[in-house]
Amino acid sequence: MKLQTLKLALVFGSFLLVLIIIVSDVCLLGRYECFAGFREIDSTKDISSFFKHFLFQEPLDLLEKDENISSRGLNQHVWDKNCLKTIESLCNFPVFPNAPDKRQVIYRTEITEPKDSTTDAHRIFGFIRPNLTGDYQFALASNGYAEVWLSESANWSTAKEIAHFKLVEWISVGATATGRTFNVSRKQISSRIYLKAKTRYYIEILYALGIQSEGEYFLRVSWKQPQESNFVVIESDSLFTFTNDSEAGKQKMYDDELPNAKSCNKDGANQGYKNKHMSMDQVKIPFLEHTSVSKVLPSCEYRPSYLPDAATLRSFGQYHGVFKHVKRIHTFPFSFPEGIVLESEHEVYSFDQFPLQEEEAWSVVERYMDSLNKSYFERYTLHSITRVVKKEDQKKGARYFIEAIITDLLSGKKYNLAEYVFQPKGNNLPMCYPQGMQWNKTTDVYLILTAKNLGRWVHHFIKNMEKIVQETNDEHLHVIIYDFDSRDIDIKRAFQRSILKNYHYITKPGKYSRATSFKEAIESVKNPNSIVVTIDMHLDIGSQFIDEIRKHCIKGKTVYAPEIVFLNCGGSSSKPKGSWYHASYGTIAICKQDWDNFGGFSPEFLRKTTWGGEDWNLIDNAVKGSLEIERNRSPWVYHYHHVKTGMWSN
Repeated sequence: MKLQTLKLALVFGSFLLVLIIIVSDVCLLGRYECFAGFREIDSTKDISSFFKHFLFQEPLDLLEKDENISSRGLNQHVWDKNCLKTIESLCNFPVFPNAPDKRQVIYRTEITEPKDSTTDAHRIFGFIRPNLTGDYQFALASNGYAEVWLSESANWSTAKEIAHFKLVEWISVGATATGRTFNVSRKQISSRIYLKAKTRYYIEILYALGIQSEGEYFLRVSWKQPQESNFVVIESDSLFTFTNDSEAGKQKMYDDELPNAKSCNKDGANQGYKNKHMSMDQVKIPFLEHTSVSKVLPSCEYRPSYLPDAATLRSFGQYHGVFKHVKRIHTFPFSFPEGIVLESEHEVYSFDQFPLQEEEAWSVVERYMDSLNKSYFERYTLHSITRVVKKEDQKKGARYFIEAIITDLLSGKKYNLAEYVFQPKGNNLPMCYPQGMQWNKTTDVYLILTAKNLGRWVHHFIKNMEKIVQETNDEHLHVIIYDFDSRDIDIKRAFQRSILKNYHYITKPGKYSRATSFKEAIESVKNPNSIVVTIDMHLDIGSQFIDEIRKHCIKGKTVYAPEIVFLNCGGSSSKPKGSWYHASYGTIAICKQDWDNFGGFSPEFLRKTTWGGEDWNLIDNAVKGSLEIERNRSPWVYHYHHVKTGMWSN
C-alpha cells in the first residue's frame, strides 16, 4: 500500500513539474503575468480560484517594459491668461494643443483652483491601466466645462467622448455643483465600458474653468470598478503619462509630438457662425490679366491732389501721415464678419470706411462693362459684383477699384475682373485707366516676422504660412523670420520640418528692436519689384490676404496698411469677437524699391530697443515719399488677445 501511494505521489509530482514547466514557457514566450496571483490570495483559502488566476491571467501591455516610477500619473498641460473660458475657445486658440503655458504631471484625476486663479484651462492626458477585467463606468463633476475621452486601446486617434459637463447644464436646472455631484446631467456618467486588466487605454480630459461667481474651481473624474458600487477618483497606480514632462526646457515650447485633441475635431465643435473670410473657395476663379482688357479704357495721368507738395512737407509734423494723409474710402457691399464692433475708442485715429451706395457701384460697373463689350465685341458678360471701392479726390475726381466675376462667352469660363479705373471730375469726361495702377498678380510677396523668445507664436506663423501655400499653391509667396537668438525655438529645424520652400531666416544676438530687425530683413530682399510686408506677432492670416496685398500695394504709387481685427478676450478668427484696430499700423506692405527710395524708418527709431511709434513713423516717411496710403478693413487678419508681460524680454 505504501509503495502504491509512493508511485502515485511520484506520478502526480512529475505531472505537476511538467505542468509548471509548460506554464512557465507560456508565460515567458507570451509575456503573461502568471505568478501575480501569489500576491493576491491567501494560500489556505481559495485554491481553485488561485489556479484559475494562475493559468489565465491577462497579458501584460506591450508598453509595460517602459514602465517605471517616473511614468506614473497623467500629463497636465495648463493654459494661463489667454481668456479661454470654454472648450470651444480653447480649441480655437492657434497654439493649442501644442504649446501650453505649463507642463506638469498630475497623480490623481482631481483638480481644484482658487477663485482668483488666472488659469484658463487644463488638458490632462495619458493612459489608464485597470487592475481588473470587467465593466467600468466613468463619472465627471465640475463647475466649469469638461469632457472625458477614452480610446479602446493605447491609440489616441481612436478616442471617443464618454462623458461631458457644461456649465450651462447645472445653471439651467438650478443645481449647485459640488465635488461629488454626478446627478446634474445624464451625460456626466458614461455607459458601461469593458476594459481588460493590465492593458493601457488612452484617456484625455479637457477642463475649461469658465467663470465662477463663488467658491473654488474644481474638476473630478472618477470610475466605478467591477464589482464595486461607488465611484472613486482614479489614483496614480492606474495612471501613466503619454510623454515626459519633467524637462523644464519644454515650458512654453511648441511640441509637434503631442497628440491632437479629438474634441476639437468632433461634429458640432464649431457650430454656428463660421468665418467665410478665413476659408478659400473650393473652386478658385482665376484673375483676368490686364492685357485681356487693356483696350477697354484710355489711360490717364494719375497723381492725387492730396499727396504732399513742397509747402506741405515744410509743415509736416510727426505722425501727420496717419492723422492727415490716410483718406477715407467707400465700399460696396459693406459687409464684414459677425461679432466685429464697427466703432471703438480708437475712432480718433481713423477716417474709417464708409458704405458706397449700391446704385453708384452698379453704375460704375455697368459703364465699364459697356466699354468692355464695345471693345471686345460682346465677348464678356457680367456674372456678379464682388466689390467696388471708391477713393475720392475732391479736386480731380474719383478712383474706383472694381472686382467682378465675368463670363467669357467664347470659352464659357468665369474670370475675376479686378481693375482700377478713374472717373475725372467734370462733365462728359470718360472713365479711364489711371497710369501706373495696374497690379501684378504674380509679384513676389515677402512676409516678414521678427521675434525674441516667442517661439510658439513663431511656430504658429510658420504653420499659418504652410496653410496658405497649401490652399493657394502660390509660388511667389516668401517668408522671412528675423530672430534675436531666441531660447525657445530652433528656427532652422522649424523651417526644415515645414513644407515651405521660399524662406530664409536671420538670427542675431542682442536686445529686441522692431525697427532694426525689419530694416535688416528687408535689406536681405534683392528684388526691387517685390513687396515686403511687416507682420505683427499673434496673428491669424487668411489665404486671400496675399492677393489683397498685391492689389493694394503698387510700385511707385501706394503703400498698403490694412486695418485688422483686434480680438477681444475669448475671440478667434473662426468666431470673431472684437473690433477694428484703428490705431494699429503693424502690418504694412511696401514695394522694395519704394522702401529703398524713402529710406524706411527714421534713424532715431533704429536706436530704440523698446516698442512703439515706429509703424506710424514708417507711414510718415512713405507719405513724404509721395506714396498713397491704402487703408481698408481686412477681414483676413486677426490679432489675438494676449498679455504683454515678458514680451520681447531682453
